[in-house]
Amino acid sequence: MKLRLFGILMVFVALGMFSCDKIEPPYKQSGGEVGDGTTRKVLLEDYTGHTCVNCPSAAKVALELKEIYGENIILMGVHAGFFAMPQVSPFLMDLRTEAGETWDTFFGISLAGNPKGMINRTSTGGIYYYNKGEWSSKVASIIEDKAKAKLAIDVAYNNTSRKLELKVTAEFLKTLSGAAKLQVLILEDSIVGAQRNNDVNIGPPVIEDYVHRHVLRGDINGSWGEQIGSNSGETVGSVIEKTYSYDVNPEWVDKHCSIIAYLYYAAGYEIIQVEEAHLIP
Repeated sequence: MKLRLFGILMVFVALGMFSCDKIEPPYKQSGGEVGDGTTRKVLLEDYTGHTCVNCPSAAKVALELKEIYGENIILMGVHAGFFAMPQVSPFLMDLRTEAGETWDTFFGISLAGNPKGMINRTSTGGIYYYNKGEWSSKVASIIEDKAKAKLAIDVAYNNTSRKLELKVTAEFLKTLSGAAKLQVLILEDSIVGAQRNNDVNIGPPVIEDYVHRHVLRGDINGSWGEQIGSNSGETVGSVIEKTYSYDVNPEWVDKHCSIIAYLYYAAGYEIIQVEEAHLIP
């Protein structure tokens, strides 16, 4: 009897071992952590435009990644280049920004054709952008990286005066070699407007009431941010605070607005850490 029970047990163990060998699509459930539990988050910049027929399907991929990774991935829709220009009705809206146009030109994104995405501004062979089919595997390859810094965004917003006061705190968890820069941006979510489309599963060729998500609205400290700390880098435990004041455009829906701040290497542009905070929690 004992031998029979042992045999049954071994069958279940073997089945369990085989079931663990199955690998699902290339995603991981959590980000990389350091001792205090800080995760290195991922910024996905989706370069898009309202006359880009392939862009709605790319936005869908971005939202699916958000469903998988939650707060460990931050999305930003950057409307830039030819496909973002205002056209004849119903494509009259202009969601371009100075920062978005600057990055689009610098990284050569429009020249390669939208939609394209940058993922923590990592590069392969000097190319910083990826096709939508590459986003999932690229995010999965870096989502568990150890965090070298953490960011905190303190928001004080007066919805009557539309005055915004910010404090961004960067704490370095690892020694950083080389200068770092801090970029602070403002986004608006759920902007409704026309969009061209070629995915029948999403909608008709022209979607009149398309919802544009996580739209870059402007920069708060310049298109490339500003250097913080020393040229040689920062040591473990260094803390740097920056404060900003900003007038929120009265045409924007403030309850849909958020602030994104990210640290990146001045040389190479790779993002070290990124964080997001809403104007109205």
